Amino acid sequence: MTRKSAAVTVGAVALASVGVYAAVQDDDHDYAGVCVEETTQKRVADDQCDDHRTGGFHGGHGWYFVARGVAAPAVGSPVSGGSFTAPPRSQSWGTGFKADGGVVTRGGFSGHGFSVGG
Repeated sequence: MTRKSAAVTVGAVALASVGVYAAVQDDDHDYAGVCVEETTQKRVADDQCDDHRTGGFHGGHGWYFVARGVAAPAVGSPVSGGSFTAPPRSQSWGTGFKADGGVVTRGGFSGHGFSVGG
């Protein structure tokens, strides 16, 4: 490998790494993950679900996924319009959606983003 091709390879790897990091940090997600209390089916603070990143209930709480363009409930409100099934792996979802609820649009997330489903 020549010195020039090594520099190009290193540069390409660095750019790809930055792109992956930016995708995870972006607040433009396909779904909002809001935390729900299992027995009441009402939204609670996301920190109640922070110890897991998949669908299903764990310790009485679970993520409820609301697609972009659909209204997510406010904390304390019953959930509707979404699903307890995680989005497909090709879709991203984020936590930290506005506590007062609203339509899921670009932005509006203050938590973490994930490109995992199932």
